[in-house]
Amino acid sequence: MVRRLFFVCGVAIFCLTAGTVSAKDLNVGAFFAMTGSNAFIGQAMSRGAMTAVDQVNEAGGAAGYNFKLVITDFKNIDPNATVTGVRKMIDIDNTPVILASFSGPTLAAQPIAAKAKVLLLNGGAYSPQLLNKPYLYTTRPTQDEIIPSILQLFWKMGIRKLAVIYTSDPSGDEPVNKVAIPTWTKMGGTIVAKEAHGPGMTDYGAYLARIKATTPDAIFNLDGGMDIAYVVKGAREMGLTVPISITTWSQDHQRIAGGTSENVYSCMEYFDRESSDPRTQQFVKDHEQKWKEPTENYAANYYDAVYHIIPELINRVIKKGGNPLNGEQLEQAIWSNPSFPSVFGGDLTFNRNGSVKKPIQIFKIEKGELVLMKGALN
Repeated sequence: MVRRLFFVCGVAIFCLTAGTVSAKDLNVGAFFAMTGSNAFIGQAMSRGAMTAVDQVNEAGGAAGYNFKLVITDFKNIDPNATVTGVRKMIDIDNTPVILASFSGPTLAAQPIAAKAKVLLLNGGAYSPQLLNKPYLYTTRPTQDEIIPSILQLFWKMGIRKLAVIYTSDPSGDEPVNKVAIPTWTKMGGTIVAKEAHGPGMTDYGAYLARIKATTPDAIFNLDGGMDIAYVVKGAREMGLTVPISITTWSQDHQRIAGGTSENVYSCMEYFDRESSDPRTQQFVKDHEQKWKEPTENYAANYYDAVYHIIPELINRVIKKGGNPLNGEQLEQAIWSNPSFPSVFGGDLTFNRNGSVKKPIQIFKIEKGELVLMKGALN
């Protein structure tokens, strides 16, 4: 693999290539957090995508097109850095498709991509604001699908007083105010605390102290990145032993939280790395041989985008005599059949609003591991 680093207006642009590059290349853009407090997420996303790039190129490309992955590093979830990188990818790299992540950066990039008719495939952001946006499709369920399930679990557990802590940006504001709070109050529950904060923090003592004073039955944590783990750890160290819900969990979260992660619950898309599905087995084998780390949801989402979705769209466009370097034609090709193979098992299917039909499950962390709660969903 060859790795080149460029700087455009202070933004780091990584150009990653894999396999034998021919004169017939197709640039796949991406904006990830490659440095800063959320770098572990960007690393997982990029490694999932690069595993797919390697497989596509080693097999001779997608309809003869070899992939080159061009990544913008938006560091600590910086929409301005994203915009600069996306413009470079569109104007200089001629990317017809870009992999998106994190809600704020994705929403900042979407108008630019739509104007240029460039397809955005998101596998990490989950704000409901992502829906019904031209040229934007997500392979991850949004929070308006996930939140009701975790709240129903809490209700069944006898929880009635809920404290909410969340990142004050598109990934938190709308899901909390338009989904979580209305859903919980309609169920008959009470919101006893509501604490919003900026992204990328490590000390949540002041927020958690106010939450503790309200004696909640549980904490609804709608944070992202490493914030999730720091909130869990901070709450436990403060003596808050109540159940806590989270949006996602990984080995990196666990390294921060350590033994404080008990009695923590998450609802997310279900990736079974031990699945008997041949597609999943091949992905897990290649990914873990290449990167020496267990596969997980983020890597799987971006693998699906690069290995299953983009090549299929290219093939569909070429069969119609079109140009696969044209993002508008790639976007239109989705609707000849909106279902695509997936390493999550079976197929994933896009809805007209840009959301996805995909299995979700509820997990409980036990001894540092995500354990599937069978029967937790209705």
